[in-house]
Amino acid sequence: MELHRGTEPQELVRIGIQGAVIGPAGGPLTVQLFAGPRRSDVAWYFLRTYAPFELKSPQGNLVFHSKGRVAAGPVEKRMIFEWARSVAAEGADSRLTDAYGLVLAWHQGGSSGICRDVALYLTGDAKASACGWDKDIEGRLDPAILPQVYVWFDRLKSFQAAAGDRDMRQGSLETRLVFAGNGNRQAGASEQGEIQAFGAALFGELAARREGAAPAQDAPATPLVKKPLSPAPPPSSRLLLPLHPALPKTDTEIVLNLPDQPPPPPPGMGVPPHPRPRPTPTPEDSLPPD
Repeated sequence: MELHRGTEPQELVRIGIQGAVIGPAGGPLTVQLFAGPRRSDVAWYFLRTYAPFELKSPQGNLVFHSKGRVAAGPVEKRMIFEWARSVAAEGADSRLTDAYGLVLAWHQGGSSGICRDVALYLTGDAKASACGWDKDIEGRLDPAILPQVYVWFDRLKSFQAAAGDRDMRQGSLETRLVFAGNGNRQAGASEQGEIQAFGAALFGELAARREGAAPAQDAPATPLVKKPLSPAPPPSSRLLLPLHPALPKTDTEIVLNLPDQPPPPPPGMGVPPHPRPRPTPTPEDSLPPD
């Protein structure tokens, strides 16, 4: 990928599989390797999945060089563009925090020591954590789900909401939601409830990916308002891409039907027989013939 952004002198960012080079266009570029393998995995998935394209926007221009065959629609192009911006921001400022590109942060905690957190970013990346976990669980939102996320982000203003509840099994629970919207309209009670339920469902799906995790259960959804809310997506729905998404097949894919056993070599091309050992010479062999 090649990302150009800013005014003169314009910044140039070239992103590859293992990292990026960043600097002023026409000037010296600095190599910035990815901090972890997840960036490389995502870059490789984009490269092999989507066909090349160009995207121009007020935030920058992106040229995407790839080997994929799937035509990227507006949502996929924005997803890749937001991912490139995130890589560029990290490379330009190592002090960048996890707040860059954040769409929503959902938290649930209780008096019994329960704490659950999930964060979702414009890139489609999601990350969940909880008390007692040895590490965070990461995933990528399915591109089919991203349009709703972008609609929320583009239309609604930022807001924070919190509510308490009493769960007979787990004691007092509090749910907090931080939504970092970029729109100009206040979120209504119904929309706040939808986003809260989305965060709870996203945490539940990520939590189910933990090694040795118990069967997934929906995190208790604490109402943010008293009126009925839109329910969270049912457990059978999928918000995330699979852990190891398969690359899409194309009509031009070549399938090789290889036999189970190699065929025999053609006549005259086999392995030559081992030469017979020459007999040990005797004294009689050195006498002249009669």
